[in-house]
Amino acid sequence: MGFILSCTTKNKIFLTKDNYITMKYSILIKQLFIVAKSRWVLQLVQGKLFSFASFEVVSNLKKMVPELTTIIDVGANSGQFTKVAAHLYPQAQIHTFEPLPDLYPIIKKKFGSNPNIKTYNIALGNEDGTILFNKNKFGHTSSVLEISQDNIHFTRKDNELEQIRVQIKKLDSLALPVDKTNLSLLKLDVQGYELEVLKGADETIKAIGYIIIEANLEELYSSQPSFNTMNNYLQDKGFELMGMLDFNLGNKNKYIEVDLLYRKISPQNE
Repeated sequence: MGFILSCTTKNKIFLTKDNYITMKYSILIKQLFIVAKSRWVLQLVQGKLFSFASFEVVSNLKKMVPELTTIIDVGANSGQFTKVAAHLYPQAQIHTFEPLPDLYPIIKKKFGSNPNIKTYNIALGNEDGTILFNKNKFGHTSSVLEISQDNIHFTRKDNELEQIRVQIKKLDSLALPVDKTNLSLLKLDVQGYELEVLKGADETIKAIGYIIIEANLEELYSSQPSFNTMNNYLQDKGFELMGMLDFNLGNKNKYIEVDLLYRKISPQNE
């Protein structure tokens, strides 16, 4: 999830006609806060343009986890997180996943010349095959899950929904080369589908030291697991909550999504 510097697409994801002005200034304040407390301006001066929120997330991650050897970016959108991660962790091997056919070519073009980054045009979950995917007007809100009827932050009627069929695999089925020194990160931003991705990565996460999830604080998608469900699952796998990396505001400035960092503290329970 993230704001990008040169357009307002992300800003509009969580806005309705009634609260557009209020939310616009709330988001502007958040962006100014990110600029003021981070090295984002320095990177801009040096000719490196990054997503506001992705730079915030990865900069905070870098402070907490100075070294990573493997990064798995699931739900890459147009590669915002991967771009910053490749800059701040230049030696890391990065695996970047994005199922949407209109976004994947952007990723492929952006990272095709970087030997440390491998891209995949598939969704991840707890099955191998194909699955119906809800492609929304705003790519950031697209998901295997449907937008909830109770979601007042980005409603069904405000999205131009198109269902497409995409390839899906378990992360375990790919058998990615993951450094077993616990210097590996699994980042999940899959709009309510995080638990299914984790279930399909049961073997892989035994070698993972850190996990980032985008936790929904309200029911944004139908059948999405609650934060407590996600937290309990990760605890059962030997992870503890380490800190918050970023947040997203919704209607009436409510906190609706937070990026949370978990670290492994013990082997998963059998």
